[in-house]
Amino acid sequence: MPEGGFCISVFAILRREGKVLLVKPRENVIWQQWAPNWKGYEPERLSAEMVRWRLPATYVREGEAPKDGLRRVMEDQLGVKRYSSAEPRLLNFYEPSRRFPGRMHWDYCFVFDVSTDQDVKQQEWLTDVAFMDPSGVKSELGSAHSEIFESIFPR
Repeated sequence: MPEGGFCISVFAILRREGKVLLVKPRENVIWQQWAPNWKGYEPERLSAEMVRWRLPATYVREGEAPKDGLRRVMEDQLGVKRYSSAEPRLLNFYEPSRRFPGRMHWDYCFVFDVSTDQDVKQQEWLTDVAFMDPSGVKSELGSAHSEIFESIFPR
């Protein structure tokens, strides 16, 4: 286990007409389940997370299969009950920890390509939901999401 921590996450990649789904979070207690690391953020950093686009994602709970984490993203976060997914690809990043300077952190990310015939509606814990052209996404995404996005949609 790296001294800077270890995270296992699930990311849902939904594409429509050449665009990818991105969401912006809204302060809501539910994020304590989906992004428990935010509890340790300084107020300025947490505020910065709330204005950044991100891929729909969550951490995998201890003992949980990645597909169960995907179900939580699709059903609980996005309100989508009917969907299908390919087997995930695993991306991993071993980088300096943002939380523990001078230490390394390891992220294991299960990335699912997901399709659905349902509309994705803005939920009360999201300020925005949009399908965006990947080549037009220029701003920094939420924590660790930029690395995932760049791996899937290289520029």
